Amino acid sequence: MAIKHTKYKYIFCAIFAALTLGITAMFANSVRAADGNRGIQLQVTPTKQKLSLEPGQTYESSYTVQNTGGQEFTYTAEATPYSVNDQSYSGNYETRKNYNQIADWITFNESEKTGKIQPGQSKEVHFTINVPKDVPAGAQYAAIMASTSDGNADDATIRAINRVGMILYASVAGKTRDEGSIKSNNIPGFLFEGPLTATALVENTGNVENTAKYTFRVWPLFSNETVYNNEERPVSLDIIPETTRFSSISWEEISPIGIYWAQQIVDYAGQTDTLEKFVIICPLWLLFVIFALIFFIIFWLVSRARGRKRGNRESRHSSSRRSSSADSEKSDKKEEKSE
Repeated sequence: MAIKHTKYKYIFCAIFAALTLGITAMFANSVRAADGNRGIQLQVTPTKQKLSLEPGQTYESSYTVQNTGGQEFTYTAEATPYSVNDQSYSGNYETRKNYNQIADWITFNESEKTGKIQPGQSKEVHFTINVPKDVPAGAQYAAIMASTSDGNADDATIRAINRVGMILYASVAGKTRDEGSIKSNNIPGFLFEGPLTATALVENTGNVENTAKYTFRVWPLFSNETVYNNEERPVSLDIIPETTRFSSISWEEISPIGIYWAQQIVDYAGQTDTLEKFVIICPLWLLFVIFALIFFIIFWLVSRARGRKRGNRESRHSSSRRSSSADSEKSDKKEEKSE
């Protein structure tokens, strides 16, 4: 009997050891995966820089390349043109335009243009802007990039490049035009569900950057207290020359059913456009219930009206029959008297 218990004891120990090894291996793999997920993580700071330039002058500035991942990498610094593709302002780092010539004026310190950065470390990269004497006045834009192709497999046929950048907003002194217009200002009047979103479209027709400011307020129909108000911190968006920019502000916490007043104020290029709108929030199912109720009421009213007409018609026929019967009786009596 003791031998039998000893046999079961060994089996239990073997199973326990196997489970322990399996769990340990899984944990080790998960730790390695978590560490691997950190991988190559590249970022730059600041992400935006503004400069005022004079024709024929030289300017020096810098930005910082940071390794926030778990692996060492080699970075390369470069300057590319910066523009936008559409009204949503998605970045374009290839197309050359009148307002991104500054990319050609930028040079980097050769000792800092490329280098290795250890995990958790950073490196400051200096660059110089040599402004031509005959440069046109107005805005100029470039992206000061940092990129790396490290982290790819040695036998990879396609190599991915990690690239991040700082947008350089520059303004060259001279004759400038601060011009623009508000193309649209819109708030929907009816919604099946939230959020409630106010949109606007502004256009920059000048040669310098301008800023548009958007204020959005919402309050219930029978109350003066706002349920959404960004008046203290309005949305501000930069509009670069020769572009049109679309904007949207949303109130996410709107109730599923309600009636509100909404107001959006757009301030841009010395112009102010104010829009107030009566807004109804009605879910689709409730709309179906309302339509069904209206249909039922109309059907009931029509049926009742037809019932009344039918009753009146029968009443007239009955009266006509009674009148005809009475006339017939009178005629019979006259005939009896004449006999």
